[in-house]
Amino acid sequence: MSSTIYLNPSASWRYASPADSDTKSQIQTFHSLLPSYAPTPLHPLPSLAKALGIKQVYLKSEASRLGLPSFKVLGASWAVYRAVLDLLGINLTPDRRPGFPSLDEIRTVIRQQKLDDLKIVTATEGNWGRAITRMAGYLGLQTVIFVSDHMHLTTRELIRSEGLGAEVRVVEGDYDKAAEESRRFGEEEGRERERLLVSDMSFEGYEKVPGWVVEGYSTMLTEFDTQIFQQSDGGDGATHAFVPCGCGSIARAVTEHFKDSAREDNVKVVAIEPDSAACLQTSLQHGEMTTVETGDKTIMCGMNCGTLSGSAWKVLGKGVDAAVVVTDKETHQAVVDLEKEGVEAGPCGAATLAGLRRICADKAARGRLGLGEDAVVVLFCTEGKREYEVPV
Repeated sequence: MSSTIYLNPSASWRYASPADSDTKSQIQTFHSLLPSYAPTPLHPLPSLAKALGIKQVYLKSEASRLGLPSFKVLGASWAVYRAVLDLLGINLTPDRRPGFPSLDEIRTVIRQQKLDDLKIVTATEGNWGRAITRMAGYLGLQTVIFVSDHMHLTTRELIRSEGLGAEVRVVEGDYDKAAEESRRFGEEEGRERERLLVSDMSFEGYEKVPGWVVEGYSTMLTEFDTQIFQQSDGGDGATHAFVPCGCGSIARAVTEHFKDSAREDNVKVVAIEPDSAACLQTSLQHGEMTTVETGDKTIMCGMNCGTLSGSAWKVLGKGVDAAVVVTDKETHQAVVDLEKEGVEAGPCGAATLAGLRRICADKAARGRLGLGEDAVVVLFCTEGKREYEVPV
């Protein structure tokens, strides 16, 4: 078996979800009230399925989500909303369902509490920072976004252009260093009502907000369940789910969803990482969360994270069935091939196809994961088309 494929021996875990169907419906209702909401498409890819010798491949495209080219805004919007409500002392209680304090109502309370100068603080590899700034703008708030000096100048400008504009602070070092600086700045003593840290990276004492991020991603998964039932005429559901893994939040959401103990199916979850930042695979191999040194460059820049979110590791360590590492060349080829199928994808999203191909080319891994002629695979394609330097 290839060293780039790791099958998790602990993957017999089932998840007892605290979020019932009413809560997930509530979150989807919240998203539906935001500008530009529409379910993202689920594309069948029969020619790719035939080439790989499996029954069907579906691709859930997040190329355009709430007006942004990435799934990130689902988690960012719900987390910013809940974190601001929490700061304002406003609780979402059962008697509010299905209603929510509107964005206008929240802006009014922000003014009443004289919090107009409140800044949302986070770190990003790109799409997360744009999403946080967009949502903060809806509430009349500004942001301070910490980024690695590896980030392309164009990406920095895209973050600055969102919402009411962001102050982008460039940190010498990788994403982990930027996250460390954002945490220090956001939690500086005496600044509790001036700076609000909204991160998808959990750490000791900071798990509530990252939990809201993961909850926000449930909208994508609720949509998928409805779409695959409709497209397969109520027949075959997914047998395998492939998802990108950076710091782990979206991989955690997908794993919790498909490993929910209330489900009757048995979907295998495969997480994909760039070879520049295989922190999940390394952690699985060591049996504990392990930080890795990241490479300076990868076209999968949104996944170039050397450390998993702590709360994500608690789920992925026992729930994900396999971790697969792919190269920039493999991912670029997946981008090209998806475009031929009429799907526009960025490298982080197309990496799922690269990971599927890598497993299908490995007889031992393929057999142990059950990727045979009856397999129905869903690829979660997490970002739309973007510019990058083509690997040679």
